Amino acid sequence: MKLAPRSILAPHSFRGSLAFLIVANILGMSPAVISPAVAQDAEVSKKEINAAYRSPNSLIRHETWTKLNPENKSQLKILLQILQKRSWYDRQGAINALATAASDDVIEKVVKYLEKHKDPAVRQGMAAVLAKMNDDQYYPALYKALDDKDPLVRRTVIHSLRVRKKNEAVDALVQRFRKEKDPSCKSFLEKSLNQLTQAFKGPNPIAWLAWWEAAKNDPDYELGETDEEAKKAAEDLGLKLKKRKTVSVGAGVTLESEEKGGGDGVPILVLPHYGRSQEIFKPFLGELERNHKLYYINIPTIAEFKGLPTVGATGLPEYPTEKYVEAFEDLRKETGEDHFAIMSAGMNAWIGMTYAEKHPRSVAALLFVAPLASRKAYGDATDRFVKQGQASKDTEMHYFGLGRRVNPQTGKNHLDEYKEKNSIKTWEGESGCVDRRSWSLYFADDRDTFIGELYPIKSRPLGGVIIPDFDLFKRKKPSRRIPTLVITGKASLYNTTEESKAIAKFYGGICLEYRKSSCMPFYEESERFNKDVSKFLKKFTRKKKKKSSSKKR
Repeated sequence: MKLAPRSILAPHSFRGSLAFLIVANILGMSPAVISPAVAQDAEVSKKEINAAYRSPNSLIRHETWTKLNPENKSQLKILLQILQKRSWYDRQGAINALATAASDDVIEKVVKYLEKHKDPAVRQGMAAVLAKMNDDQYYPALYKALDDKDPLVRRTVIHSLRVRKKNEAVDALVQRFRKEKDPSCKSFLEKSLNQLTQAFKGPNPIAWLAWWEAAKNDPDYELGETDEEAKKAAEDLGLKLKKRKTVSVGAGVTLESEEKGGGDGVPILVLPHYGRSQEIFKPFLGELERNHKLYYINIPTIAEFKGLPTVGATGLPEYPTEKYVEAFEDLRKETGEDHFAIMSAGMNAWIGMTYAEKHPRSVAALLFVAPLASRKAYGDATDRFVKQGQASKDTEMHYFGLGRRVNPQTGKNHLDEYKEKNSIKTWEGESGCVDRRSWSLYFADDRDTFIGELYPIKSRPLGGVIIPDFDLFKRKKPSRRIPTLVITGKASLYNTTEESKAIAKFYGGICLEYRKSSCMPFYEESERFNKDVSKFLKKFTRKKKKKSSSKKR
């Protein structure tokens, strides 16, 4: 497909009617979310509820659900239906409402639903409700829910307990750690225990148990006390995130990264999707950290690169893919690593592809997550958002798709032009609605409560850019064969399985389709993702050489 001469693709370059969104991007904030008052004097009418059900506006729905009264039997039933069927932001509204429950009868129902409701989405929601209440008498129900059969419920409870600075919370988490099998839950257990105790004992539950048995019986120990020497030792051992700054002369930027993990497996460079933070990867790769050092990259913003030429009237530069590659190569040299396995997602797969072409001997393996192969593929995804949004009357998706293209002659994006042409006014909270919808599209099942927990920290605002005329299939293949694994989600609209298979074929690699995922398979099918990547790297890459210590004669 040839792009129309007046269209150049620009991710996250919202302007005009979405002006606040780009300001938020520049400042590194999430778009504003209006927080309605929890308590309302007037009860929500059936007419308002029915209007909210039909509304394509997620903010209206969220505000309406937040105002529902859980003491009203019919509205309690509606809140349960929202927890069962609606997206994470709707569910947040329902959780806010349920957390206002005051009568023993309703609170007993919340506890009962957490323990016995057949739908794990409801149990997960009720765990969030009790955590939000933050009442000592309900924590035993949360401790019990650590043994729920569904890992999503357990994960929510584990995450909620990170702020429970009580010995019994640590004890419950340590005991759960001993029997936990799900890799995502194990990562969350380690993170929650780290936050509560500042002990940083790593991914081994036995190490936590041994430490805790001694600490809780020590009359001088105070929960959460810090020991700077112990924290430094934990960083050196790969048990705690270690921050690094690398000055790249070639790229002209300072690269910020975080390191965690160890073992003799090949080190992994982790590059999130364009405009996303490394925070969306960190909670879900704990199993890989057991045998590999992972470098989580805080991708430099466009403003940090000096002298980038701009395109037309847009005032925007092209995405500086090759400069990123040089910065990551300088990181490799500074760390003394022989090579990296490069895990890159979405459009940032182009960085991994370019790295392999420019520095093939620095790349031990290519790990692509929901990758794009070309600018055309980015445009095809944009078309899908526009068409499907229109067809399903999903205004938020439709607007998101339109906002991904900009007119180089006028500098306006297609959303602004569409609204001007049709005399459409901007609604209150529009930018936040569109941004939340773009985030929800990352998931095959967008009900999971934790999607909302990641939302405020999901973004790494890079600034607007013009998509370069990139096409993998017109590029030179690396001068040496590089083991390649492509993992893609069947439900993704951001990319396609067909394209992922073509990328794998280009490198002579393997493509795996995850049927329960969109473009976050490391999140939605974490256990399989960690196993597949671990198995692939073990089979196709060599172990790190052990450094021998030479003795003086």
